[in-house]
This record gives sequence, C-alpha cells and structure tokens, in this order.
Amino acid sequence: MYSSILCFILKMLLFLVAVWCFIFGFVDSYTSITKYLIGNKTYFERFDQPWFRHMHYDHERVKDSEKDSSAFGKHYVPDDDVFIAPDWSKKEQKYLGCLNRTCVCGFYDGEVSNGECILAGGKKLKPAKRVELRMLSDKNRKLIEKTWNSMKKSGLYNRIGRVHKYSGVHSGPAFTIWHREFLKRLEIILRTHSPIPEFGIPFFDSTLDSPLPDPKESIIFSELFLGEVNEDGFVKNGPYHNWETMEGRSQILRKFDYDKGGELLNNARVDWLINNPDINMILGPTMPLTSCPMNHTLDARMLEYSHDYVHFFINGDMSKSYSSSNDIAFVYHHCMIDWIFEHWRQNQQTRQQREIDYPLSDERCFPFWHFAENPMPLLQPLKNQDALSNGYTDHFYEFDKRPSCTREKPDCGSKYLFCYLPENPHELPYCVSKLRRNGNCEGFEKYPICYWGKCIKGRCKESQNEHQKIEKPSNFLELIMK
Repeated sequence: MYSSILCFILKMLLFLVAVWCFIFGFVDSYTSITKYLIGNKTYFERFDQPWFRHMHYDHERVKDSEKDSSAFGKHYVPDDDVFIAPDWSKKEQKYLGCLNRTCVCGFYDGEVSNGECILAGGKKLKPAKRVELRMLSDKNRKLIEKTWNSMKKSGLYNRIGRVHKYSGVHSGPAFTIWHREFLKRLEIILRTHSPIPEFGIPFFDSTLDSPLPDPKESIIFSELFLGEVNEDGFVKNGPYHNWETMEGRSQILRKFDYDKGGELLNNARVDWLINNPDINMILGPTMPLTSCPMNHTLDARMLEYSHDYVHFFINGDMSKSYSSSNDIAFVYHHCMIDWIFEHWRQNQQTRQQREIDYPLSDERCFPFWHFAENPMPLLQPLKNQDALSNGYTDHFYEFDKRPSCTREKPDCGSKYLFCYLPENPHELPYCVSKLRRNGNCEGFEKYPICYWGKCIKGRCKESQNEHQKIEKPSNFLELIMK
C-alpha cells in the first residue's frame, strides 16, 4: 500500500517537473528535454518526437453544460461587421455545382461532343494541374498571380471570399469536403480568367518550410511569393501587396509569432495522416460534446487540427475563419489540405468507400449542417455526401507530386528549394525551402539555403556586388504583365 502511494506521489512530482520544464524552456525543436530531481541526483530525459515543433496536447471535448457559451457549432463573425451578401451569379449557380466536365462545359462557353467538353479554340477541357507553388516556372507563377490580381481588382475574389466568411464549415466531418467544393468552384472561375485554363490552384506545401530555423523567413514569405510584412504585420511587397480585404482594409495582415501554438505542417505528420486507417483522424468531429458517443481520441495530429496550426502560425487575417479568405495563403494552404485528403482516400479507401464512408450523424458530436444528407451552406444544391464524389479528381483537377530528392539525385527540381541530406545514412533526404534575404540559416551553413547571398555567421548575407537572382522577363511575359 505504502509503495503504491509513494509511486503515485513520485509520478505526480515527475509530471509537475515535466510541466515546469516545458514552461521554462526545456523544449527544443522536435525534442523535449525533461529534468528530474530524484533524491539528491539530477536526471535528464530526452524525448525525440517527429510530429510537432511545439508542444501540442490532445484536445478536450466541450462540456454539455457549456454548449451554448462555447464555440461548439458556431461560425464567429464580429458584431460590428458590415454584411455584404455573398451572392453567386446566375451562371455560377447553374454550373459550379457540377461534378463532371461535360456538366460544367457551358461555364467555359464550350460545347459537348462525344462525351468531351470542347473549348472555343478546339482543345478539350482537361483536369487542372495543381502544382506546389515553388515548382512552377517563374512565367507560369506570374501568369497565375496576374489572374488573381485581375479577379481581385474586379471585386470577384472578394465576392467569392465572402462565401467562406459567412458560411465556412468547421469542427466536424464536413470541414474538409466543404472546403474541397469551395476550392473547386474558385478554381473553375480562376481557369476561365486565366490565359492557360490548364492551370489549377497551386498548393503551399509548408513541410518545405517547417525544418528551417525560423520558418517565417522562408522565401515563400518573400516578395517573390506571398510577400514580406512590415513591423505592424501588413504585407508590404510582393504580388499580393495592397490587396484590399473584404472588410475594406488596404492590406493583408499577418502576425507571425503572435500565437505560440502555431506551426507549419511537417513530413512526419503528413505521412501519419495519409496512411492512417482511422477515418476519424481525417473526418472525425474535432469539437464534440462530452456526451458524443465516439470512440476515438481528439488527437492533436488530426487533419483539421493540423490545418489549424498553419492558420495560427501565419495569424492576422488567417487566425479567424471569417477573415482568413482575405489572404491568398488561405487558398494555397487549403489546396495542400485537399492534397492530404485525396492521398488519404487513395491510400485507405476503395473507390466505392470514398463515396459512402462518413461519420454517423449525431448532434452531440457535430451540428446538423455537418450531416451527410444536409445541403452545404452557400454551396447548394450539393449535399455534404455529394462532395465525397470521385468526380473531383476524375474530372476537375489532379495533383502533382510533392517535391522530393534522393541521395543519388539530391535535386528538388526548383531553384527555390534544396535537398537536405541527414547525417544518418538510414534517414531519407528531403526538400527544404530556401531563405529570403537576411534569413536565419544557422545549422545549414554547408547547404545552399540562401536564395540571395550566402550563409555567413548564421544569416543570409549578400555581397555588395552580387546581383539578384530574379530573371528579366521574356518579351512575351513583359507583354502580358502590362
């Protein structure tokens, strides 16, 4: 009896010491070091875990008594918000809910012939290609940027963004598929405004940035891609500089380092998700009531939670569901979430299962608008179960592979990436993003981590005579960018 009591006390002391160590900094990137004081001796326990850069605990259910006062089933919009209806045009209402290319053909002003959609120039309408943003050629990336900016200037981008602002679905099984349908519609519209309709929405694979000493200094957050921010967090340069938000602010807001729980995706967690046989880790409720009769843990690695941490990392507009669609990073990030969802479907489900498997409807687990048979808010006439269709990747888009490299071929296929070779020969190499100017390169001195300059004393430094690596545009590109 006394030994069991002593054991319990010791465990409690060790737990308190572990918490103390976490609070006061005995946690490093991907490694936690816990200090134990036992008797008059000190012991250190080193725990390497691949899932997170910061400590994330499993989530808790919402108490039934707190249902009304909690975030359960709520989509928050500020009380002082000036409502502008997120309307679809008649043409959009007619075609955007389609689940195959011949159905949507009229939206592209094409004609159906022999089961194919033929565009005005005589080409067949093919699935869009979704490519990681840094794997696009400079010319193609700038074409997409030009198209986004045209949609922004006309007010079209904000009009579609308001669909998410006022009806984005979260904290349940419809989260992933509602956003899948939303992206599909946005992509169809993007393609009709693009000079090359084969272009799909690029995806932002943040696993490329997570290994960096300070991921916010990645080249993805430079003037070449998503833009840098000033001291107040407003985007100050880049292709999306001075994007007016849905609320009328003149620039996108990002607050890096504001939320200590924010972090990017990493390879281990993506692999854990796409190879997980438990559907609840992908589509399960993430904010259920204590009375919900589910049999799974609210694992911090679940797809929606993993998605959340990226929002919290970028923060600012991205930190709230009602404002996140202001930032183009929202679109690129959700395209990556859809990449994870589709690869999980391909790995873990048969073709038939993909279209029918869905968590059981129960209002103790998630609100009714998550139910399989319920219409998607502002994405009618589709129901939630309709967005399980194989038609998305059969007809509308296909994903390119994520950047990769090997020891035999240490090349990631992009000048914006480099191949990291672990010292342990049993560990596989992987691609990492290069850094923007003056980025923290500590620990990567032997790698070409700096896009501009070289890694000197832990920082990317340019010599006075060094020219920038930005290529001058071709005559064709100069013409289309005017």
